[in-house]
Amino acid sequence: MKFLLKVPMWLVWAMLLFSCDSGDIYPKKYENNEGITVSTTFVFENLDAFPNDYPLIFGAFGDDKQSVPLASVRIMKPKNQEPVKVSIDNLTSEATSVMLCLTDLGRQPVFSLFETSITVADDSIVIPESKVYLASYNRIQNLVFEQYTCVSCHQGVGAGNLTLTADKSYNDLVNKVSSINTAKNRVTPFDINNSFLLDILKDENIVPAQPHTGFVTRNDDIVLLEEWIKNGCER
Repeated sequence: MKFLLKVPMWLVWAMLLFSCDSGDIYPKKYENNEGITVSTTFVFENLDAFPNDYPLIFGAFGDDKQSVPLASVRIMKPKNQEPVKVSIDNLTSEATSVMLCLTDLGRQPVFSLFETSITVADDSIVIPESKVYLASYNRIQNLVFEQYTCVSCHQGVGAGNLTLTADKSYNDLVNKVSSINTAKNRVTPFDINNSFLLDILKDENIVPAQPHTGFVTRNDDIVLLEEWIKNGCER
């Protein structure tokens, strides 16, 4: 005669529960711990020239520094020139440099404010604190005179006897009398009201036959010129 062993249902459920591999109800969050961390601190000077039209990023790049970054973080305008600490995680050996740079909307660099090479070998890289001068003349040369192709008319013996190529632009602008309005200099350090360069870029009536007001289209770049002049036109 066969006997059937009756097992209480509570015991069946208990056996099923404790036979599982894990008691986790939700899957564990994936954690990517590959690569290293690169960190640094920036102190920005001339905050009024902080970019709004251009994204400012701290990014890691490979051999092609004109491509989009391998990884990046966007930097927002700090308050009261407080130091800005930034870091990029999980960098692999593909990264060969880091840059603090302005980018276009496609995240490609248009101007570098800071750059240094890195070697991905250790657990982390800490780059010493750096001061970043936002109203630099190099930025003006690249993002104003060259980006807006001012140099196409103002090269060699340029229009209005003004040359805006990198080797001559500063000397042709600063403390040089305007050929259009001889009552003003083209650029007068610390004095935006006596700097004809700003007049011609902001007032379409200065040269009615060929207004220059549409040449520099980003407000960031007009502000950059103003801040550079206000702070003494450092080269």
